Amino acid sequence: METHYTEKEKSLSDSFIHEVFGYNQNGDISFEELPIIDFCKNYIKERFTFMKYILGLGIDFSILAQRLSEYDVEMKSFTPVLSVEDIFSRYEMVESRGSRKSNTLTLSFSGKQYGIRKIEESVANLFHSMDRSDYPSAYVYNTGQWKKYTDLLNHVFMLSEPGKHALCKELIDFGIKNLPKNSFYVREVPRVRIFDKVINEYERGVKGENGGLVYQAIVYGFLTADRPHLSIIADKVRTGSSRQKRFGDIDCYSGLDLETSSEVKDFCISNANFDKELGEFCRNCEGNNINGIVFALDFEQSTLNKIREHGVKPISQLKLMELVSYWDWTKQEAALKGVLHYISHVEQNPSAVIRLLEFIKNHDANHESLDYLR
Repeated sequence: METHYTEKEKSLSDSFIHEVFGYNQNGDISFEELPIIDFCKNYIKERFTFMKYILGLGIDFSILAQRLSEYDVEMKSFTPVLSVEDIFSRYEMVESRGSRKSNTLTLSFSGKQYGIRKIEESVANLFHSMDRSDYPSAYVYNTGQWKKYTDLLNHVFMLSEPGKHALCKELIDFGIKNLPKNSFYVREVPRVRIFDKVINEYERGVKGENGGLVYQAIVYGFLTADRPHLSIIADKVRTGSSRQKRFGDIDCYSGLDLETSSEVKDFCISNANFDKELGEFCRNCEGNNINGIVFALDFEQSTLNKIREHGVKPISQLKLMELVSYWDWTKQEAALKGVLHYISHVEQNPSAVIRLLEFIKNHDANHESLDYLR
Protein backbone atom coordinates (compact mmCIF):
# COMPACT_ATOMS: atom_id res chain seq x y z
CA MET A 1 0.00 0.00 0.00
CA GLU A 2 1.36 3.39 -0.98
CA THR A 3 2.42 5.71 1.82
CA HIS A 4 0.56 9.01 1.90
CA TYR A 5 3.06 11.67 2.87
CA THR A 6 2.23 15.13 4.01
CA GLU A 7 4.19 17.84 2.23
CA LYS A 8 6.42 18.20 5.32
CA GLU A 9 7.02 14.45 5.58
CA LYS A 10 7.88 14.13 1.89
CA SER A 11 10.34 17.01 2.08
CA LEU A 12 12.06 15.61 5.19
CA SER A 13 12.19 12.05 3.84
CA ASP A 14 13.51 13.13 0.42
CA SER A 15 16.19 15.32 1.99
CA PHE A 16 17.29 12.48 4.27
CA ILE A 17 17.51 9.94 1.40
CA HIS A 18 19.18 12.35 -1.00
CA GLU A 19 21.82 13.35 1.53
CA VAL A 20 22.96 9.72 1.69
CA PHE A 21 22.37 8.45 -1.85
CA GLY A 22 22.42 11.63 -3.93
CA TYR A 23 19.72 13.08 -6.13
CA ASN A 24 20.50 10.97 -9.20
CA GLN A 25 20.16 7.36 -8.13
CA ASN A 26 20.93 5.33 -11.23
CA GLY A 27 20.98 1.59 -11.79
CA ASP A 28 18.43 -1.17 -11.70
CA ILE A 29 17.84 -3.61 -8.90
CA SER A 30 18.55 -7.12 -10.10
CA PHE A 31 15.85 -9.76 -9.87
CA GLU A 32 18.05 -11.77 -7.48
CA GLU A 33 18.17 -8.86 -5.01
CA LEU A 34 14.43 -8.66 -4.47
CA PRO A 35 14.26 -11.65 -2.08
CA ILE A 36 17.12 -10.09 -0.05
CA ILE A 37 15.25 -6.79 0.25
CA ASP A 38 12.08 -8.69 1.22
CA PHE A 39 14.03 -10.68 3.81
CA CYS A 40 15.29 -7.43 5.42
CA LYS A 41 11.83 -5.83 5.43
CA ASN A 42 10.11 -8.91 6.86
CA TYR A 43 12.87 -9.39 9.43
CA ILE A 44 12.19 -5.85 10.74
CA LYS A 45 8.38 -6.07 10.49
CA GLU A 46 8.29 -9.28 12.54
CA ARG A 47 10.22 -7.66 15.42
CA PHE A 48 9.01 -4.09 15.18
CA THR A 49 6.06 -4.41 17.60
CA PHE A 50 8.39 -5.50 20.42
CA MET A 51 11.51 -3.51 19.57
CA LYS A 52 10.99 -0.37 17.53
CA TYR A 53 14.73 0.29 17.43
CA ILE A 54 15.10 -2.60 14.95
CA LEU A 55 13.70 -0.24 12.30
CA GLY A 56 16.52 2.20 12.98
CA LEU A 57 19.16 -0.53 12.84
CA GLY A 58 17.92 -1.57 9.40
CA ILE A 59 18.28 2.01 8.17
CA ASP A 60 21.61 2.40 10.01
CA PHE A 61 23.05 -0.71 8.33
CA SER A 62 21.86 0.47 4.89
CA ILE A 63 23.49 3.88 5.29
CA LEU A 64 26.68 2.41 6.77
CA ALA A 65 27.02 0.04 3.81
CA GLN A 66 26.36 2.91 1.39
CA ARG A 67 29.03 5.12 2.97
CA LEU A 68 31.58 2.32 2.88
CA SER A 69 30.75 1.67 -0.78
CA GLU A 70 31.67 5.27 -1.64
CA TYR A 71 35.30 4.29 -0.97
CA ASP A 72 35.08 0.54 -1.49
CA VAL A 73 33.74 0.53 -5.04
CA GLU A 74 33.29 -3.25 -5.20
CA MET A 75 30.55 -2.94 -2.58
CA LYS A 76 28.40 -0.89 -4.95
CA SER A 77 27.37 -4.10 -6.67
CA PHE A 78 25.09 -6.90 -5.51
CA THR A 79 27.18 -9.47 -3.59
CA PRO A 80 24.98 -12.51 -2.90
CA VAL A 81 27.80 -14.73 -1.56
CA LEU A 82 28.90 -12.26 1.14
CA SER A 83 29.04 -13.65 4.68
CA VAL A 84 29.34 -11.99 8.09
CA GLU A 85 32.93 -13.27 8.27
CA ASP A 86 33.64 -11.65 4.90
CA ILE A 87 32.37 -8.30 6.19
CA PHE A 88 34.60 -8.30 9.27
CA SER A 89 37.64 -9.52 7.36
CA ARG A 90 37.11 -6.79 4.76
CA TYR A 91 36.50 -4.05 7.32
CA GLU A 92 38.26 -3.79 10.64
CA MET A 93 35.86 -3.38 13.57
CA VAL A 94 36.76 -0.55 15.96
CA GLU A 95 36.24 -2.03 19.42
CA SER A 96 37.51 0.80 21.60
CA ARG A 97 38.00 4.54 21.67
CA GLY A 98 40.98 5.38 23.82
CA SER A 99 40.55 3.51 27.10
CA ARG A 100 36.80 3.03 26.59
CA LYS A 101 35.31 -0.08 25.03
CA SER A 102 32.93 0.67 22.19
CA ASN A 103 29.59 -1.14 22.13
CA THR A 104 28.38 0.39 18.88
CA LEU A 105 29.26 -0.70 15.35
CA THR A 106 32.15 1.21 13.81
CA LEU A 107 34.07 -0.13 10.81
CA SER A 108 37.38 1.06 9.45
CA PHE A 109 38.43 1.07 5.80
CA SER A 110 41.45 2.76 4.18
CA GLY A 111 42.20 4.73 7.33
CA LYS A 112 38.65 6.07 7.68
CA GLN A 113 36.08 5.09 10.29
CA TYR A 114 32.36 4.71 9.67
CA GLY A 115 29.93 4.14 12.53
CA ILE A 116 26.20 3.84 13.12
CA ARG A 117 25.97 6.02 16.26
CA LYS A 118 25.67 9.32 14.38
CA ILE A 119 23.51 7.69 11.73
CA GLU A 120 21.05 6.53 14.40
CA GLU A 121 20.90 10.06 15.84
CA SER A 122 19.90 11.37 12.42
CA VAL A 123 17.27 8.60 12.04
CA ALA A 124 15.74 9.51 15.42
CA ASN A 125 15.75 13.19 14.45
CA LEU A 126 14.05 12.35 11.15
CA PHE A 127 11.13 10.50 12.74
CA HIS A 128 10.78 13.00 15.58
CA SER A 129 10.71 15.89 13.10
CA MET A 130 7.86 14.06 11.35
CA ASP A 131 5.98 14.00 14.68
CA ARG A 132 6.65 10.29 15.34
CA SER A 133 7.74 10.70 18.96
CA ASP A 134 7.23 6.96 19.61
CA TYR A 135 10.47 6.28 17.80
CA PRO A 136 12.98 5.51 20.59
CA SER A 137 15.41 8.36 21.15
CA ALA A 138 17.91 6.29 23.19
CA TYR A 139 20.32 6.00 20.29
CA VAL A 140 23.17 4.81 22.55
CA TYR A 141 21.06 1.82 23.59
CA ASN A 142 19.66 1.29 20.09
CA THR A 143 23.03 1.05 18.43
CA GLY A 144 24.43 -1.05 21.30
CA GLN A 145 22.08 -3.89 20.28
CA TRP A 146 23.59 -4.40 16.84
CA LYS A 147 25.45 -7.66 17.64
CA LYS A 148 22.10 -9.45 18.05
CA TYR A 149 21.26 -8.76 14.41
CA THR A 150 24.34 -9.71 12.38
CA ASP A 151 22.11 -11.76 10.05
CA LEU A 152 20.24 -8.54 9.16
CA LEU A 153 23.58 -6.72 8.77
CA ASN A 154 24.81 -9.49 6.48
CA HIS A 155 21.80 -9.29 4.13
CA VAL A 156 21.89 -5.48 3.96
CA PHE A 157 25.58 -5.53 3.01
CA MET A 158 24.81 -7.93 0.14
CA LEU A 159 22.70 -5.30 -1.63
CA SER A 160 23.83 -3.11 -4.50
CA GLU A 161 23.73 0.65 -4.22
CA PRO A 162 20.23 0.84 -5.81
CA GLY A 163 19.15 -2.02 -3.53
CA LYS A 164 20.32 -0.23 -0.40
CA HIS A 165 18.61 2.93 -1.63
CA ALA A 166 15.32 1.07 -2.16
CA LEU A 167 15.51 -0.68 1.22
CA CYS A 168 16.28 2.53 3.09
CA LYS A 169 13.37 4.33 1.43
CA GLU A 170 10.95 1.47 2.11
CA LEU A 171 11.97 1.30 5.76
CA ILE A 172 11.30 5.03 6.19
CA ASP A 173 7.91 4.49 4.51
CA PHE A 174 7.23 1.66 6.96
CA GLY A 175 8.12 3.91 9.89
CA ILE A 176 5.82 6.69 8.69
CA LYS A 177 2.92 4.22 8.31
CA ASN A 178 3.46 2.32 11.56
CA LEU A 179 4.72 4.87 14.06
CA PRO A 180 1.71 6.78 15.43
CA LYS A 181 1.69 10.45 14.63
CA ASN A 182 1.41 12.92 17.51
CA SER A 183 -2.12 14.25 17.78
CA PHE A 184 -2.77 17.81 18.83
CA TYR A 185 -6.38 18.85 19.21
CA VAL A 186 -6.67 22.35 17.83
CA ARG A 187 -9.70 24.43 16.94
CA GLU A 188 -10.08 25.70 13.42
CA VAL A 189 -11.85 28.76 14.82
CA PRO A 190 -10.35 30.08 18.10
CA ARG A 191 -12.70 30.63 21.01
CA VAL A 192 -13.50 34.29 21.62
CA ARG A 193 -11.66 35.85 24.56
CA ILE A 194 -14.53 38.03 25.71
CA PHE A 195 -12.97 39.29 28.95
CA ASP A 196 -10.33 41.05 26.84
CA LYS A 197 -13.10 42.80 24.96
CA VAL A 198 -15.00 43.76 28.11
CA ILE A 199 -11.90 45.56 29.40
CA ASN A 200 -11.08 47.29 26.17
CA GLU A 201 -14.34 47.77 24.26
CA TYR A 202 -17.33 47.58 26.61
CA GLU A 203 -18.99 50.95 27.13
CA ARG A 204 -18.81 52.24 30.69
CA GLY A 205 -20.80 54.91 32.50
CA VAL A 206 -24.09 54.50 30.67
CA LYS A 207 -27.43 55.81 31.97
CA GLY A 208 -28.94 53.63 34.68
CA GLU A 209 -25.59 52.32 35.90
CA ASN A 210 -23.58 53.85 38.73
CA GLY A 211 -20.32 55.43 37.65
CA GLY A 212 -17.45 53.02 38.14
CA LEU A 213 -19.73 49.96 38.20
CA VAL A 214 -18.28 48.28 35.11
CA TYR A 215 -14.64 48.85 36.02
CA GLN A 216 -15.21 47.57 39.56
CA ALA A 217 -16.92 44.50 38.06
CA ILE A 218 -13.93 44.00 35.77
CA VAL A 219 -11.49 44.14 38.69
CA TYR A 220 -13.73 41.82 40.71
CA GLY A 221 -13.68 39.35 37.81
CA PHE A 222 -9.91 39.72 37.43
CA LEU A 223 -9.28 38.99 41.13
CA THR A 224 -11.76 36.09 41.12
CA ALA A 225 -9.87 34.38 38.30
CA ASP A 226 -6.38 35.40 39.37
CA ARG A 227 -6.76 34.47 43.05
CA PRO A 228 -9.32 31.66 43.25
CA HIS A 229 -7.80 30.50 46.57
CA LEU A 230 -8.95 33.70 48.32
CA SER A 231 -12.41 34.70 49.57
CA ILE A 232 -13.50 37.99 48.01
CA ILE A 233 -15.64 40.61 49.76
CA ALA A 234 -17.06 43.57 47.87
CA ASP A 235 -20.15 45.75 47.86
CA LYS A 236 -21.94 48.03 45.46
CA VAL A 237 -20.03 50.96 44.05
CA ARG A 238 -20.51 54.22 45.96
CA THR A 239 -20.84 52.26 49.18
CA GLY A 240 -18.14 53.47 51.54
CA SER A 241 -15.75 50.67 52.45
CA SER A 242 -15.26 51.91 56.01
CA ARG A 243 -19.01 51.90 56.69
CA GLN A 244 -19.16 48.30 55.45
CA LYS A 245 -16.10 47.34 57.54
CA ARG A 246 -14.08 46.78 54.39
CA PHE A 247 -10.52 47.92 53.92
CA GLY A 248 -10.81 48.80 50.25
CA ASP A 249 -13.32 48.47 47.44
CA ILE A 250 -12.51 44.77 47.05
CA ASP A 251 -10.89 42.76 49.85
CA CYS A 252 -9.42 39.28 49.40
CA TYR A 253 -9.14 37.06 52.47
CA SER A 254 -7.50 33.78 53.35
CA GLY A 255 -9.46 32.71 56.37
CA LEU A 256 -9.02 35.53 58.90
CA ASP A 257 -6.13 37.14 57.04
CA LEU A 258 -6.64 40.05 54.68
CA GLU A 259 -4.20 39.12 51.93
CA THR A 260 -4.98 41.79 49.32
CA SER A 261 -7.04 44.94 49.27
CA SER A 262 -7.85 46.88 46.12
CA GLU A 263 -9.17 50.31 45.28
CA VAL A 264 -10.81 50.79 41.88
CA LYS A 265 -10.84 54.16 40.10
CA ASP A 266 -12.21 54.46 36.59
CA PHE A 267 -10.29 57.66 35.88
CA CYS A 268 -6.72 58.91 35.82
CA ILE A 269 -4.98 59.33 39.18
CA SER A 270 -2.96 62.53 39.32
CA ASN A 271 -1.18 64.60 41.97
CA ALA A 272 -4.27 66.80 42.14
CA ASN A 273 -6.62 63.99 43.20
CA PHE A 274 -4.21 61.57 44.89
CA ASP A 275 -4.81 62.63 48.52
CA LYS A 276 -8.58 62.67 48.16
CA GLU A 277 -8.88 59.40 46.27
CA LEU A 278 -6.03 57.26 47.58
CA GLY A 279 -4.21 59.00 50.44
CA GLU A 280 -6.00 57.20 53.27
CA PHE A 281 -5.98 53.83 51.50
CA CYS A 282 -2.23 53.98 50.81
CA ARG A 283 -1.42 55.03 54.39
CA ASN A 284 -3.60 52.25 55.82
CA CYS A 285 -1.97 49.64 53.59
CA GLU A 286 1.49 50.79 54.66
CA GLY A 287 0.59 51.04 58.34
CA ASN A 288 -1.07 47.62 58.48
CA ASN A 289 1.32 45.74 56.18
CA ILE A 290 -1.46 45.01 53.70
CA ASN A 291 -0.76 44.07 50.10
CA GLY A 292 -2.53 46.97 48.41
CA ILE A 293 -3.37 47.35 44.73
CA VAL A 294 -4.84 50.36 42.96
CA PHE A 295 -6.64 49.68 39.68
CA ALA A 296 -7.15 52.91 37.76
CA LEU A 297 -7.79 53.98 34.20
CA ASP A 298 -4.31 55.53 34.17
CA PHE A 299 -1.73 57.29 36.39
CA GLU A 300 0.35 60.41 36.04
CA GLN A 301 3.99 59.39 36.12
CA SER A 302 4.79 61.42 39.24
CA THR A 303 1.82 59.90 41.07
CA LEU A 304 3.12 56.39 40.48
CA ASN A 305 6.07 57.12 42.74
CA LYS A 306 3.78 58.38 45.52
CA ILE A 307 1.74 55.18 45.39
CA ARG A 308 4.78 52.91 45.36
CA GLU A 309 6.34 54.74 48.31
CA HIS A 310 3.54 53.24 50.42
CA GLY A 311 4.23 49.75 49.09
CA VAL A 312 1.04 49.79 47.03
CA LYS A 313 1.02 48.46 43.44
CA PRO A 314 -0.56 50.61 40.71
CA ILE A 315 -2.22 48.82 37.78
CA SER A 316 -3.50 50.89 34.86
CA GLN A 317 -6.00 49.60 32.32
CA LEU A 318 -3.14 49.13 29.86
CA LYS A 319 -1.22 47.05 32.43
CA LEU A 320 -4.38 45.09 33.23
CA MET A 321 -4.77 44.26 29.53
CA GLU A 322 -1.16 43.11 29.40
CA LEU A 323 -1.61 40.81 32.41
CA VAL A 324 -4.81 39.30 31.00
CA SER A 325 -3.18 38.72 27.60
CA TYR A 326 -1.03 36.01 29.21
CA TRP A 327 -4.10 34.11 30.39
CA ASP A 328 -5.58 31.09 28.66
CA TRP A 329 -9.20 31.09 27.50
CA THR A 330 -10.43 29.16 30.55
CA LYS A 331 -8.99 31.69 32.98
CA GLN A 332 -10.48 34.56 31.00
CA GLU A 333 -13.86 32.82 31.13
CA ALA A 334 -13.56 32.57 34.92
CA ALA A 335 -12.97 36.34 35.01
CA LEU A 336 -15.99 36.97 32.75
CA LYS A 337 -18.17 34.90 35.08
CA GLY A 338 -16.82 37.02 37.93
CA VAL A 339 -17.94 40.17 36.13
CA LEU A 340 -21.43 38.74 35.61
CA HIS A 341 -21.62 37.65 39.24
CA TYR A 342 -20.63 41.07 40.50
CA ILE A 343 -23.16 42.96 38.36
CA SER A 344 -25.97 40.50 39.07
CA HIS A 345 -25.44 39.51 42.72
CA VAL A 346 -23.35 42.29 44.27
CA GLU A 347 -24.51 45.37 42.37
CA GLN A 348 -27.89 43.73 41.70
CA ASN A 349 -28.57 45.65 38.51
CA PRO A 350 -30.67 43.50 36.12
CA SER A 351 -30.55 45.98 33.24
CA ALA A 352 -26.75 46.10 33.47
CA VAL A 353 -26.69 42.30 33.31
CA ILE A 354 -28.85 42.31 30.16
CA ARG A 355 -26.63 44.93 28.55
CA LEU A 356 -23.52 42.82 29.20
CA LEU A 357 -25.22 39.67 27.90
CA GLU A 358 -26.11 41.52 24.70
CA PHE A 359 -22.46 42.52 24.34
CA ILE A 360 -21.40 38.89 24.84
CA LYS A 361 -23.96 37.75 22.25
CA ASN A 362 -22.49 40.12 19.66
CA HIS A 363 -19.12 38.41 20.03
CA ASP A 364 -20.18 34.82 20.71
CA ALA A 365 -23.75 33.88 19.90
CA ASN A 366 -23.29 30.44 21.47
CA HIS A 367 -21.84 31.54 24.79
CA GLU A 368 -23.27 29.55 27.71
CA SER A 369 -24.27 32.68 29.65
CA LEU A 370 -26.81 33.49 26.96
CA ASP A 371 -29.11 30.78 28.35
CA TYR A 372 -30.24 33.52 30.73
CA LEU A 373 -30.94 36.06 28.00
CA ARG A 374 -34.70 36.04 27.48
